[in-house]
Amino acid sequence: MADIVNLQQSEYDAAIGALEGLHQQTITAITNLMTGINTLAAAEGGFYIEHLSEKTMGLMDALSSGVLALLSDNMAMAKESMEDFAQIITNIDSACSVSGT
Repeated sequence: MADIVNLQQSEYDAAIGALEGLHQQTITAITNLMTGINTLAAAEGGFYIEHLSEKTMGLMDALSSGVLALLSDNMAMAKESMEDFAQIITNIDSACSVSGT
């Protein structure tokens, strides 16, 4: 195994970019799905049933305030973890180059 771990900035940037892109695609897909369901469950929608539509709207509110918020928090934590990992690799590289091993 190599004495120094090599982390290229371009590789790190590409990984963060891919992660953020995937996250945004997920948020967009869920938001689009919620919009479609809200449209169908609205009074003018094709599947409006008073009590069922109220519960459907409640479910969409829960998705919006719960699931989407959790996804955003998860993205922030994943990005922070990747940044921490990159810093650890940088610290190891620095320590190895200073000690000459």
